[in-house]
Amino acid sequence: MAAIAFLSFFIALGLGVVLVAMRGGPRGMRDTLERGRRRPLHAGEFAVAGAIVLFGLIVPAVVVTSDQAAAGPGGTTLSADLQEGRSLFNQKCATCHALDASGAVGRVGTDLDVLAPTVGLTLNAIEEGRARGQGQMPADLYEGEEAKLVAQYVAAVAGR
Repeated sequence: MAAIAFLSFFIALGLGVVLVAMRGGPRGMRDTLERGRRRPLHAGEFAVAGAIVLFGLIVPAVVVTSDQAAAGPGGTTLSADLQEGRSLFNQKCATCHALDASGAVGRVGTDLDVLAPTVGLTLNAIEEGRARGQGQMPADLYEGEEAKLVAQYVAAVAGR
């Protein structure tokens, strides 16, 4: 709610600045207020106001109300299983591994976008863990179905 109030304040402030500028700046507004007369708006001013409404209000509203949880890399839609795998990956794997699709920038583990592991390799790493001298991945971070979901997610999005 606070974010909406904050955003609304700046939208109103921006619209006010644009409308004052369209009336000839502070001097034009002062003259309009003193004389009490208003000149009619021209077509160009309507176009500017329409562009402000379109790009300043409607486009952000569409983006905010769209289903961002289902969006995967490149705008592809993730299935429910892949969404669950992404959630699980973000809980325990993203702190160490880098993966663009999850916004993970971990530096301890391997960069999964470069490695682009298969489901089998990822499952093996989750079950057995890894240790190569620069850190250690513990075994059994996930088990059973959860491990499969993470592995399927990583295989589907790594390197894309």
